[in-house]
Amino acid sequence: MDLYEHNPDESRRFFAFDMFGTLVRSRQRDMDDLFRVFYGFFPEQAPERIQEEYEVFCKVFELTHEPNSEYTIPMLIDHLNWVFGTDIDSLDAEERMMRGTKMFLTIDGVKDTLGYFKERGYKIGVLSNTTYRSSVVRGVLEDNGISDLVDSVVTSAEIGYKKPDPRAYDAVLRSLGAERSDCYFAGDSKVNDYCGPYGFGMKRVFLIDPCGDCGRRTTVSSISEIPSLFRD
Repeated sequence: MDLYEHNPDESRRFFAFDMFGTLVRSRQRDMDDLFRVFYGFFPEQAPERIQEEYEVFCKVFELTHEPNSEYTIPMLIDHLNWVFGTDIDSLDAEERMMRGTKMFLTIDGVKDTLGYFKERGYKIGVLSNTTYRSSVVRGVLEDNGISDLVDSVVTSAEIGYKKPDPRAYDAVLRSLGAERSDCYFAGDSKVNDYCGPYGFGMKRVFLIDPCGDCGRRTTVSSISEIPSLFRD
């Protein structure tokens, strides 16, 4: 099997990763804890009423924004505050939902894989499709002991566009100071983390798919396999 060479110029070593499903996973199959906290912000409202207004917000957003646009938790909280006459702080809401619930755990092999590339001079970025701001997502990384291995965190909520929009990949490159031809990418979604960055012109893209055809050079069954594809 051919192995990938590290760029001899360490200033041109970059790697970007997807977040959810690639670096961390939910500790449960559903999002019950998150929604329990979310509904708790509005104790005078039935969960069904909150859900109904949430769906109204999403429909209006889709009708008034271009495809691949991403709404943010502050937008949603502002809408619900207006409807219910409350004064919920959106940053506190994000922190309590994403970090207070302790829902997300590091996937096996992530720390070793990030450490492998960090030790070899790579700047590492995270690009996540999420309605949460980047500081909160970095907090999840910090809670899991891997924040110090990541140089930049970019979320679709922060930039307004989600993968596979080319502007999302461009944003993480800009956060790293990288050219697309110098940056590897890895994630677990075929559309968002393989086809998207591949079409954008990333140096090489790795699809993490435990059920996929791992005979293909750029498909791996786990993130821990990626370092074995490089020659030291």
